[in-house]
Amino acid sequence: MPPKSKTNEADPFSSTEKLMQTFRMPRELVKFLRGEADQEGSDLTSFVNHHFEGLRTWFGLPGAASVLLEADRAALKMRRYEYLLHLLFQRSMELREKGPGFDLPSAERKKK
Repeated sequence: MPPKSKTNEADPFSSTEKLMQTFRMPRELVKFLRGEADQEGSDLTSFVNHHFEGLRTWFGLPGAASVLLEADRAALKMRRYEYLLHLLFQRSMELREKGPGFDLPSAERKKK
């Protein structure tokens, strides 16, 4: 009998097995998350898993876009959370200049 692979034994997070993990959160945060999940028609666990997975994978962007974002984040010497705040701030600056919804396809037609 061949020896067992130690890949999963060395890294328990490399499998698709689901683990039970408990977090303590302020009541207001749980209330907010439940409200958001309800709006999506999702249960709280699925909602949180979906958003955490998005954070981990750059929200499912194509690999080329993820590589660019990761290189930019590293060049700026920012952690992922800081970098996302930076991106949101940059977007807010564009909004101040161009107005909400400026990049909607319908907004382009209105300009012509």
